[in-house]
Amino acid sequence: MGKNQQFIRRIGFFGVASLMAFALTACSGSSKNTAAKGGKTVDLAVSSFMPGQHPQHSDVIEPFLREVEKATEGRVKGTIYSGSALGKANEQYDLAVTGTAAMSMALHANTPGKFPLTGVTELPFMGENAEDGTRIFWSLYEKFPEIAEEHAETKVAWLFKNDAAQIFTTKKPIKKMEDLNGLKIRTPSPAGTAILETFGATPVSIPMDGVYEAMQKGVVDGALAPASVITNFQLSDVTKYITKGNFYTSSLFMVMNSKTWENISPEDQKAIENLMGESVAMKAGAVYDEDGDLGWKQAEEAGIEVYELSDDEKAEWEKALQPVYSKWIDEMEAKGLPGKEIYDEAVRLKNQ
Repeated sequence: MGKNQQFIRRIGFFGVASLMAFALTACSGSSKNTAAKGGKTVDLAVSSFMPGQHPQHSDVIEPFLREVEKATEGRVKGTIYSGSALGKANEQYDLAVTGTAAMSMALHANTPGKFPLTGVTELPFMGENAEDGTRIFWSLYEKFPEIAEEHAETKVAWLFKNDAAQIFTTKKPIKKMEDLNGLKIRTPSPAGTAILETFGATPVSIPMDGVYEAMQKGVVDGALAPASVITNFQLSDVTKYITKGNFYTSSLFMVMNSKTWENISPEDQKAIENLMGESVAMKAGAVYDEDGDLGWKQAEEAGIEVYELSDDEKAEWEKALQPVYSKWIDEMEAKGLPGKEIYDEAVRLKNQ
C-alpha cells in the first residue's frame, strides 16, 4: 500500500473514530451541553472538514480551546472532530446553526449564496496573503453590519483568510492567460469560477479533499489552490507545474451555535469574548501563511516547476479581470445590497 493510501486510510479511520466518540459523548452526557449557567460543564463539539493534522487545528483551535478551559476554570472546554466527522464541508455552517456541532469551521464558499457580501474579500488580488486578506476582511466585518448580518444565525468566533490561490497543473505550464483556454481546472468558489471563465477555462467544483484524486485521474487538468495544500493535502504528488500569481484568497469562518453561546454564563462569555475576534483571526491568517511557506519549500523539494508572474504580468491579469469586479458590484446592487460602497472600502484597505 502506498504512502498516500495509508494517509487516506488513517484520516478515514480517525474520522469514524471521532464520530463514534461524539455519539457516545452525546448519549452518555448530554447534560454537559445544557446549562453552564446552572454550574454544569459545557463541552464544545468543534467540527472541521480539515484533516486531523491540519495546522489550523494544532496551532489555532487547540490553543484556543485550552485558553477557554483555563479562562473559565474548566466550565467550558472543547473537542475537535476533524476530517468531516460530523458533516461534509458544505454542511459545516448548518451544523453550527442547528446545534449538531457547538462550533464549526469551513470556507464561506462551501455554502454558495449564503454570504454574498462576504464574497468581496474573494475578488481577484484582494490581499497579497492570508494575513493581509484577514486584515481587510475583519475591517469590513466590523464596519459593515450587512456583512455581520450574513452570519447572524450564529455567534462569530473569528473570520479569516487562507494563503493566496495559485494555479496548479498536471501536464501544461501556465505562463500566459491564454494558456488556460480549454483546460478543466478545479475551482473552490464563485471567485475562482469567475477568474477561470474569464480566461476560457472550464471550472470544476471539487472539495479540497477530492482534488488529489481528480488530478491524479485526469478528471481535471489542474486546480486553483493555495500553496498550503501542497503539504496538507499531498498535492506535490500530482502537480508538475505551479503558476504563482497570488490570484485571490478564500475566506473562512469559525462560528458557534447561538443556543450554546446563550447557555454559557455571562461571566464565562466575557472571558471567552476576550479570546475571540481579531487577534485569533490574525493568528489563523499567520498560520496559513507559515503553512504556505512550507508548501513552497516542499514544491521545490518535489521538483515542481514554478512560474512566478512579474508585477507587470499581474497588472495585465488584473486588467483582464475588471469585468469580474463590475459584475460583482452590479449583482450586489441589484439585490439592494451596498456592493459599491463595500467594494470601494475593500480597495481602500487593500491599498493601505
